[in-house]
Amino acid sequence: MIGKVLGNRYEIMERIGGGGMSVVYKAKCNVLNRYVAIKVLRDELTSDPEFVEKFKQESLSAASLMHSNIVNIYDTGIEDGIYYIVMEYIKGETLKDYIKSKGSLDEQETIRISRQIAEALKHAHSNKIVHRDIKPHNILLTSDGTVKVADFGIARASTSSTINNTSNVIGSVHYFSPEQARGGYVDEKSDIYSLGIVMYEMITGSLPFDADNHISVAMMQIQEKPIPPSNKLNNKRISQSLEDIILKCLEKNQSYRFQSIEEFLTSLNSIYGYERNDYSIAQEEIVDSPTIVMPKINQDINYDDKKKVVGVNLIDDSSDEAFKAFFGDDENSENNKSNKKKKQKNKNNNENINEGDKENNLKLTVAAILCALAIAVIGGFVGFRAIFYVPEVTVPDLIGKNENEAEKIIIDLGLVYSVSDRQYNNEFEEGEVIEQSVDEGTKLKKDFPVEVVVSNGKKEIKVPELIGKYAIEAALILADMGLKEGEVTKDYSSTAPSGQIIDQYPKAETSAEVDDHVDYVVSKGPKITYVTMPNLLGLDVEKAKLKILQNGLSVGQITEENSEDVDAGFVIRQSVPSGQDVEAKTSIWMTVSIGPLVSENTDEEPGDEEPGETDNGSENTKDKTYPLTITLPSDKDKVLVVVQKVTDDGREIIYSKEVKTSEQSIIINIEGSGTETFEIYIDNMLYDKTDITFE
Repeated sequence: MIGKVLGNRYEIMERIGGGGMSVVYKAKCNVLNRYVAIKVLRDELTSDPEFVEKFKQESLSAASLMHSNIVNIYDTGIEDGIYYIVMEYIKGETLKDYIKSKGSLDEQETIRISRQIAEALKHAHSNKIVHRDIKPHNILLTSDGTVKVADFGIARASTSSTINNTSNVIGSVHYFSPEQARGGYVDEKSDIYSLGIVMYEMITGSLPFDADNHISVAMMQIQEKPIPPSNKLNNKRISQSLEDIILKCLEKNQSYRFQSIEEFLTSLNSIYGYERNDYSIAQEEIVDSPTIVMPKINQDINYDDKKKVVGVNLIDDSSDEAFKAFFGDDENSENNKSNKKKKQKNKNNNENINEGDKENNLKLTVAAILCALAIAVIGGFVGFRAIFYVPEVTVPDLIGKNENEAEKIIIDLGLVYSVSDRQYNNEFEEGEVIEQSVDEGTKLKKDFPVEVVVSNGKKEIKVPELIGKYAIEAALILADMGLKEGEVTKDYSSTAPSGQIIDQYPKAETSAEVDDHVDYVVSKGPKITYVTMPNLLGLDVEKAKLKILQNGLSVGQITEENSEDVDAGFVIRQSVPSGQDVEAKTSIWMTVSIGPLVSENTDEEPGDEEPGETDNGSENTKDKTYPLTITLPSDKDKVLVVVQKVTDDGREIIYSKEVKTSEQSIIINIEGSGTETFEIYIDNMLYDKTDITFE
C-alpha cells in the first residue's frame, strides 16, 4: 500500500497501526495539503459480507458524530476492492502506551482523562450511538493532553434490533461488560462499565480481571467482583469518592451502575469541583443603542475683512431655533424660505443704497431678530416645562418592612407596587420584603413600577431518605434540601452492595433546620476474605481439586483439551493465575489434558466388521477428521485462537490456544460427520465462519 494513491488524492506514506479487521496508514491529502489517517479493511476480509458491513458501520457511526474528544471522519470510499476510511490524524500515543510508560496515573490525571472520555461518550449517547469497545487502545492522547476516542468499528445505534447479539460475543474481553460476555442486551451502561475498567487500570496500573485465556477472563467479568483499587496501591493514593465511582461503574447488574453518562459526570465533577463544560455560564452584556433622529447643529461663522474665519459660534439646544428644529417646526421652515427670497429681493432693490444706510439697517435687523429669539426661547421653555415636566420621587428602603406597609409607601409616592416572587428565607419573617427591584435613593418618575420579593418565612425541612442510595449521591441529595453531610461510617452488609447507604441518622422525614448534619452508614458489601491463588499447572486433576479446597476456594467447571506437551489427566490451564489475590470461595475453572490428538486408525484386522457397517448392520457413524488451516495475522506477536462448533443446541469450543504468529498459519485437525458449521475467533473477534463437509 505504501505509495498508493486512493481517491485520486490520498497518498499512502507509512503504516502506523492495525488490528484484526483493518490496517491504519498515515497519508497525505494532496488536495488540502494535510496529513490524515486511513483505515483499510484487510484484503482477506473484503470477501466476507459481515466484515464489510462492520467496516461500513464504523464509518456511518463515527461520521455522524462531531466532537472535540472524538476522532473526526473526513471521507470514506471503495477503490479496486479496497475499503477505506479517511480520519483525522492524531499525533500522539494511545492511552494504553501512556499507562505502560508511567506505570499508573495519579488521581487528578485519571479524573481529567476520564472526564474527556465521558464527554465523548455523552455526545455519542446523545446521538443514540453505543461504542461497545471502550479500551485504552482506542483512546488517543494528543501532545497537548486532549483525549480522542477512536474506533467505532462495532458501535451500534442504541435503538437497533441488532443490539441484542446472542450468537456472537463482540468486544475486547478484558474491558467488555458482563452483558457483552453473555451476549446479552448492550446499551449505554455497557460503555460506562468499560470506562470503569479503563479508570481502574489508569489508577492502579493493572486490570481488575486477568487470566491465562480469554474465556476465563470473560467468566470473571460475569461472576467475580473486582478487588477495590485501594487494595492494589502500595500507599493510598485514591480518594474514597473516586473509588466509589469506579466500583459503581463495575457493578455486574446494569441497574446498579450509573444510569447515564451525565449522572457519571455529575459525580466525577463533584470530587474536586470541576467546572462543567456542557454548558456556558458566561453571559455577554448587550449594550442597547437605539437609532434616534438628531437635530442639525447650526453654525454661525465669523469672517474678518480678508474673508478668513476668525470664530465659530455653535447655537446650542437652548436656542429657539434648535428647539424648533428638534421638534420639526414646519412654520419656521417656511419662514426661512420666505426670508431668503425677501433678502434676495432687497439685495436687488438696494444695490444703490450707500454703505452707511446698509450698516444702520443691518444693526436694526439684528437687534430685532435677537429680541424675537429671546422672547421665543423664554416663552417656549416655560411652556415646555408646564406641559411636559413630570416630578420625581426618591425610592425608600423597603427591605425588612411588612409587604402591606411597603405597598402603602410605594402607592403614596405615586409609584406602582407589585410582588415579583415569594421565597423561603431564614432571615426574614413571613410577609417581609427581602429584595426590591429599584435601589434605595433612586429617583423615579411617578407611575414607575417597583417590584419586591416577599419572604415565605423559614422552609420546613424534612430529612430525605438516604437508605438504598449510593454514598456518592448523598452530598447532592442533602445539599438540595439545605442539609449537610455528617459523620460517614462504613460497615459490612450481606444484602447491600458496596457503596450503598444502609443506615442514617436522623431518620427520613424527621424535621430539620437549614445546615443540619445527617450521619449515614455505607455498606462495604459482604465481608470478604482474600486468599492467594495456588499454582495448579502440571498437577494431577484430583490433587488440583484438593489444593483448591485447602486454600478456601471452590472447584468450578473442568474442561478437557488435547495437548502435545502435557500428559493426560494433568492440569494445563487455570482460570485465575497463581499468586493473584482472589476472594475466598471463588469458583476456579481448570482445563485438563486428554493427551495428544490421535488420528483415526484405518487399519483393520481380518475378521473385523465390514467397512461402513456396525455390529447391528447400520452405517458407520464414526467422526471423520478434517485438517483446518488458519492463517494468522502478522501485526501481533501472539494471538488467542478459538474454534467453536455451531449446532442447533448451541456452541461447543473445540479448540482454544494462544499461538505465536511467527508460524504464519496453523493446522487444526477437526473431527465431525456430515456437514457442520465452525466459527474461528482471533483475540475474541470473529475471524472466519466456514462449513466443513466430512467425507
